[in-house]
Formats: sequence, C-alpha cells, structure tokens
Amino acid sequence: MRADVEHRESALDAYVLGRTQREYERLTRQAQIWEPVTRQALERAGLEAGHSVLDAGCGSCDVMRLMADRVGAAGRVVGMDVDAVLAGHAIEQLSQTGPDVYSFIMGDIAEVTRINQAPFDLVFARLLLFHLADPVAALRRLWEWVRPGGTLLIMDYDITVTRSAAQIPVIERTLRLCNDTFRRCGRDIEIGTRIPSLFIEAGIGSPDACTVSSVMLPAAPSTHMLGDLLDSLRPQILRHRLADQHALTRLEFDLRAAAGSDSFMRWPDLTATWKRKPAADAMN
Repeated sequence: MRADVEHRESALDAYVLGRTQREYERLTRQAQIWEPVTRQALERAGLEAGHSVLDAGCGSCDVMRLMADRVGAAGRVVGMDVDAVLAGHAIEQLSQTGPDVYSFIMGDIAEVTRINQAPFDLVFARLLLFHLADPVAALRRLWEWVRPGGTLLIMDYDITVTRSAAQIPVIERTLRLCNDTFRRCGRDIEIGTRIPSLFIEAGIGSPDACTVSSVMLPAAPSTHMLGDLLDSLRPQILRHRLADQHALTRLEFDLRAAAGSDSFMRWPDLTATWKRKPAADAMN
C-alpha cells in the first residue's frame, strides 16, 4: 500500500505545473479556448454515437463532455489521469448533468499496461505527451488500446510560435521565461510539430491526417492566462534559478498593467494528429 502511495506522489510530482485551484481554473479556461478545435478533431477522427472512447490524461475532463455529446447514451467515455482529485470531482459533476456514460481510472500512462475496458473505438490524448519523459513509449501503449478499425487521436502544443502582436515587452519576457523553464524541466516545447514523426517512430505508421490550429486573443485574457501559468511554474523557475521572487512579482505586476493594451497574442499551435488502425479482416 505504501509503495502505491509513493508511486502516485511521484507521478504527481513529475508534472511540471502546479496542482492548485488557480491552476485547475487555468486548465478549464484553456479548454474553453480549444473547445471548437477539439470538437472538429473528434468529428474528423470519426467519433460516432455508440462508440467507446478513452481520454488519457483527462485532467479537468472538459473533453470528456464533448465526447459524451457525440457518443450519446449508448456510448462509453473513460477518463484516465494521475490526479484523482481533479478528475474524479469533474466526472462526478459531469455525471450529474448528462448521460451515465462516464467512468474513471486513476493511472499513469507511463506505468499502466492493461485497461479492462480496452480496446476502444477512439483513444485520445490532448496536451499529455508534452509532459511525458518518453512520449514514444506512451504512443505505443495508447495504440495497443485502439481496437481494429478504431482511431488514435493526439493533440499537443508547439509553444515556440507564441508571441504578442504588436509586441508587448512584458509578454515576450514572460513567454521566454516559461519556455526556458519547460526546457530546463526536460519538456519538448515543439512536440506538437513532431508528433507525426513520433507516430512513425512508435511503429504506428504515417498519420492519416494532421492539422494545425491556433488562436489570436486580446491582451486581457492572454495576460491573465500568462500570469496564471507563471504562478504555476513559479516553483520550477525558482528551483532552476531562472528568476528570483522579486523579479517574478514585478513580472506579474507588469502583466496586469499590459492587460489594457490594444495588443493581441498568438497562442501555441495545437496540432491534431490521427491514425485509424486497420480493421481485423485487413490485418489477417
């Protein structure tokens, strides 16, 4: 029992961002921004009524609601995440307002080798590979859980393209600091662009399709999100000595002041990559 507790704590600690209420609220706002793009990706990947689907790294479970809208009462939506507090509460809320199609597995994709509910018509992960030390191994595992004829759909970031227009110095400083912090923590900040090649490296094969989306938002919501991200990364920034407390406090103050500017910010590229597994008769 103690070893299991220690593993869960280790998996949570491996997550670069915070496990705070402020971070959870940021994740929910981020999901709202990407909802239209995610709906389109689910549709293009072929998610239909009656399908079973796994959301690996489901987090605040915002995508699970979109999945349930498509699979209906005859479908099944399973979430998996290491953060049982966040995901468990979110699924409880979803179950009170929609069809009884939701279930949850607490698990780390790096460790889970078997899921009783597998295989699935769709295996999905959004903004998961970014946080993993071995994304290729994770892709292999996710592919195993796709049924013949089913689809693997991965959505992830390339954050190197993010910038303000016209340029606001405090936004640019904050973006550089966040990128440097992710790099110091071993994160691949261009992984969204590399996912098609990772599919091939994982033995999945060349993707059936790959689309890239982004948004341009005004300074006010963008600086709000950046301030929350900065706060979430604060422990890592300090640990790697990329800035001190005084500099971070000043940066947050300047971000709030920049919220009233006429500038916009280009958000990261969100790449959607999917592959359909050959049907059983085609595999024989």
